Amino acid sequence: MGGVGQQRRLIGFPAVVVLIILIGIAVVAIARTQRDEEARPGLSDHWHSAYTVWDCTDGGGAHQPIFEGRRNSQGYPYDPEGIHSHADGVIHIHPFTANATGNDAVMGKFFESMFVRMDENAITATEFGVISAVDAECEGQPAVMQIVRWSNALTAIASEPDERIYSDFDSVRFKKDGEAFTIALAPRDALVPLPPTINDLLGVSPSLVADLSQPEGPVQFDDNLGENVPGAGVQDP
Repeated sequence: MGGVGQQRRLIGFPAVVVLIILIGIAVVAIARTQRDEEARPGLSDHWHSAYTVWDCTDGGGAHQPIFEGRRNSQGYPYDPEGIHSHADGVIHIHPFTANATGNDAVMGKFFESMFVRMDENAITATEFGVISAVDAECEGQPAVMQIVRWSNALTAIASEPDERIYSDFDSVRFKKDGEAFTIALAPRDALVPLPPTINDLLGVSPSLVADLSQPEGPVQFDDNLGENVPGAGVQDP
């Protein structure tokens, strides 16, 4: 019997070792994947995100003028880090330095290059002045500054964003190519429109076509709608 027990122990020990090795490989793979995601965008990436600024107090709700920023003598936008816009309603994210890669690829870098300031009280830009949240109301609800994010602009549904951010706006991170951001003054959890430039992403990032998951393809933004539609309405709980 002792021989049988010893044989079982000899068989069981290698199995335990193999199991430990497999678990170790899986942990390393997961950690590496997470590290790779955190490291992007990198210096070799060139991502694009659609954006708009929406003010629910402007005639019932309206898109605001896009950021123009400033340009140098050659016509290129001022951009010390590599996150900017060409006055096209699209955020161009291609880091020039490590200071704008990975976790440092944030909205604050975009605001800096476009000479925009945003906090919980207001957003200020040369193109439209100051949009203040102080004592602001829409449809009888207090309006607050917020950034609404959709991870895939081409298949986005306005009422189903992936994230709503109500503070620390400069730290909002660009996580992948093809996102959409609506920078808004609106009630919490309000329905705000997608950026009108979402379909323009296909022209600057054609590789996004491979990521389309809905059979109907890209969202069709109806140019016939007035700029005040859709309004910022509070969603039913």
